[in-house]
Amino acid sequence: MRRRKNNRIKRIRRLLGSCILCAVLLANVTGCGRDFDAAGYSQALLDLTFQADITKAAAFMEDASAEALMQAYRDSIDRFVEANVTSGLEIGELKTTRFAELVSRIFMVMRYQVGEARKTGKKEYEVPVEIWPADVFVNFQEMLVEDSLKMAEKIEKGEYEGAEKEEADQQILLDIINHAYELLDTAYMDIEYGEEETVIFHVRAETGSEYSVDEDDMDSLIRKILRLDEIQSM
Repeated sequence: MRRRKNNRIKRIRRLLGSCILCAVLLANVTGCGRDFDAAGYSQALLDLTFQADITKAAAFMEDASAEALMQAYRDSIDRFVEANVTSGLEIGELKTTRFAELVSRIFMVMRYQVGEARKTGKKEYEVPVEIWPADVFVNFQEMLVEDSLKMAEKIEKGEYEGAEKEEADQQILLDIINHAYELLDTAYMDIEYGEEETVIFHVRAETGSEYSVDEDDMDSLIRKILRLDEIQSM
């Protein structure tokens, strides 16, 4: 009996660990033009990723409709929720939508400022982006760990032993998801920002006149502004 309880505790901890995996939100907008505005392009990419602002992105993607850009934004948020919060659980469309709306609000309060671009080659630029890392997901992780200990106590007391094993496991996971929304909302409401950091975007045209930001640079910015690397090292 005790071994079965310990196995359930381990499953809870595995789920909590998977809740904070990084899902990179890359909006693949490209731009063209003889005098390319690398800073404006970087601003457009960040505003689409964090603010759901399609206006600037549309200027660099004339062949993409407003509907297509907004759908790309929604899809990226949905992927983030699935990878970081619900972990593939079938929790229903309503709860998934609630998480997506909350994550969107969190992303909208991220602080960043695009600096002046510097041309480093024929079709290459460096663009400094100042960011102020937010503690939302760090605090969320800490609260999840604390909540998992409380959940473990309930398991030890046999509060989930009345149902069949699969039903009990599913109830445990659903309880975690329900608590997770409340905890993430609390972390969002109590958000604080760290000291300013700089991330350099490398913008270049690989072929022709279509430009893009190096994916590693965007990945680095997202990890730093959300402090995801700190979470993964906990």
